[in-house]
Amino acid sequence: MIRFDIAIAALSEQAEQRIRIAAILLAAYRIRAQVRTWDGTRCGALVADVSDAYGRQAVALAKRRGTPMLLFGADGQAPEPGIALTTEANPAPILAQTLRELLGAVEPVDGQAIAAGGPTPALCRLAEPEFSGRAVDATYGGRIVRIRPEAGRVYAPTFSDLLSARDSFASAEWHLSTADGETPATDDGGANRSLEAFLLQAAFQGRDQLPAFPPGRYQLKEWPDVGSAPELVGALKIAKLLLREAASAEELLACSKVGARDINASLWAYRAANLLDAQGESAGGEPPPRPSAGAFSGILARIASRFGLG
Repeated sequence: MIRFDIAIAALSEQAEQRIRIAAILLAAYRIRAQVRTWDGTRCGALVADVSDAYGRQAVALAKRRGTPMLLFGADGQAPEPGIALTTEANPAPILAQTLRELLGAVEPVDGQAIAAGGPTPALCRLAEPEFSGRAVDATYGGRIVRIRPEAGRVYAPTFSDLLSARDSFASAEWHLSTADGETPATDDGGANRSLEAFLLQAAFQGRDQLPAFPPGRYQLKEWPDVGSAPELVGALKIAKLLLREAASAEELLACSKVGARDINASLWAYRAANLLDAQGESAGGEPPPRPSAGAFSGILARIASRFGLG
């Protein structure tokens, strides 16, 4: 794995947080990036805000050294070789792609590399027997999220922690451990959201980091709770098809008009949420009956109708 030292100068708190998440996401490209505050010494790349005098000072020195740079606050500046421009509005996955291009990174880790002993994304590890369907605590870089399938929720001390976890949970950096029944899910004033919505958004954010889903035909046990992620139209289409009957990724690709990467991300998210059965896993050996045209009711019917799924 390639190692890079990324220095930051004069960034806002929000920009720094996104750069740190982007550094985690670089693991998908076999880059182990360490983020530190710029101190005038050499670094693999500099990320700075040139609207600040301190940031401009760092940029001037880095330019003399030929250091690759990612610049905030450079509105109207023409791009130069080895210098990329960005804004506060860009999310962590976009920043990760930009840094990868600056650092001349290799292609993302694929399923075969992971199967051969490479790092397994945290989201995929949730589907393993050790963690599937169980209360799990996930920690990374001082942050913690508590995954509670029985309640169908993910808990974190703050909303910022929750967003950070969502944006980086497809990386292999998170440490997972099963939680005992006495561990509280969250403190008063914490943040939480639907488990399925969290996993779907994490999978779609990090879709390039996920290995190919295991071959086979799968069926959805129940309709996922996507209350806080209704924008994931592709995932909802896949849910509708898999609720009716078992299908493979190839069959879904042929009949859903959903892209292969989105299908792969959806399958991993549903498997991590313990909502997928492989064909032949159900107790009676018979496939579940297809739902009638009116299978969705209430709020689910309105969501399905909105996206043409009913």
